[in-house]
Amino acid sequence: MKSKLFIVLAATLLLVSCSDSPAVRGVKGAYRYKTTGKVTLEENYAGATKADTLVANLDNESGTLEIVSLHDGDSLLITIDQKNGNVTVTRGMVKDGRMNFAAYYRTLDVPTAVKYFDTIRIGGAILSYDTILVRERNEYETYDITVRGYADVYDNNLVFNLEYTGQSQTSERTLRGKGIRSLAKKN
Repeated sequence: MKSKLFIVLAATLLLVSCSDSPAVRGVKGAYRYKTTGKVTLEENYAGATKADTLVANLDNESGTLEIVSLHDGDSLLITIDQKNGNVTVTRGMVKDGRMNFAAYYRTLDVPTAVKYFDTIRIGGAILSYDTILVRERNEYETYDITVRGYADVYDNNLVFNLEYTGQSQTSERTLRGKGIRSLAKKN
């Protein structure tokens, strides 16, 4: 009888030690998310005393987010699957209603408005003049960025406060962005 009681107690202790904390149970699951914000692009020229800066609005980004427990205290594995196909993985921890995660690396396409000029000849054979039209179009530049931040946990929602820093793949521009927001809602 004592050996059966010992086995039951040992099995119970094993199950309890492997179970997730209530904080982890509250956040793990599948989410859909949307991210928006602004970044500052800065270009330094050799010998220049001042850098050229440009503020760019990020395109809204969406996708899915999967959070699973690593069964190591409050440790989590966070998988971010962007709608455009990029997948990023990082680790995190949840404590006191906040999920902190390790910095991770990814690419980001940033739209910048490019001005171009068209010249149109107006008039006839005798009287004519040129007019210049200024037009804009968005072009995208790809940056290698580091993402840092945290998420506040509210029931079935995560509100991320993110910071982006990075370097352009094709120019000397650097990127900085603070206060970039992402909202993730549990499915």
